[in-house]
Amino acid sequence: NNIFSKNSDFDKATDLLINSINKKEKVCILGDYDVDGASSTALLSRFFNHINQNYFYYIPDRIIDGYGATTKLFKKLILQNPKLVIMLDCGSTSNEAIDFLNKHNIKSIVIDHHEINKPFPKSDVIINPKKIIDNKYNYLCATTLTYFFIDILIKKTKSNFNLSNYLIYVLLATVCDVMPLRKINKVIATIVLNDFNLNKNLAFKTIFNQLGIKRAFTINDLGFIVGPIINAGGRLGYSDLGTKLLVTDDINKIQEISEKLIKLNEKRKKI
Repeated sequence: NNIFSKNSDFDKATDLLINSINKKEKVCILGDYDVDGASSTALLSRFFNHINQNYFYYIPDRIIDGYGATTKLFKKLILQNPKLVIMLDCGSTSNEAIDFLNKHNIKSIVIDHHEINKPFPKSDVIINPKKIIDNKYNYLCATTLTYFFIDILIKKTKSNFNLSNYLIYVLLATVCDVMPLRKINKVIATIVLNDFNLNKNLAFKTIFNQLGIKRAFTINDLGFIVGPIINAGGRLGYSDLGTKLLVTDDINKIQEISEKLIKLNEKRKKI
């Protein structure tokens, strides 16, 4: 069951996005450059690809763009004319940047789990459990929140997108963001590990093949093998490579990207 099905922020945010989808408006996804940002961006991108939504995603470069949503970055991104910006794993402290979007009549949704202080940014909707002190869901990462968000979208639009195929992304982000594996996170971990078939996930299977690993997949592999490889691009000037790997089903692209990420991760280790 979706724990957020009666949550007003999720309700308002999904309605806002459905309105944009119906109007065929272009949407921009802005994701953070770590595993949680890449996984949440990949999840929403896969849903958008499925429904043929007009969108683009951007993962900031930590040197050129700095962290998260900034006015400088939005000055660049609004040249592509988005009517709605969805910030994933960032945006909770981007008051000035969101004011800039509002000035340009660009709607915004923030789905994030980082600390947030009053006054909150003037985004149309902010989904962040930490808006309420002692919120019982403050141990969920952005990918988990995005998963529940898409689940509500699917129900409201009667889409046939198979979201559960990508529950592994939720566990990957949960482990890599070092979120506690308790309550809902423990349930997700149990479901994923019971059902996960490495042969059905081309990206993870390719990484295992390229590293010559021939044993069964375990939860530790998310934190110590897959996660650091997906993270490596964001650390060494290729911020969107991890997202590209998780978004595509093209085996040639997967082989090329994973090979590059593995090399970048080796370089990162040496540094």
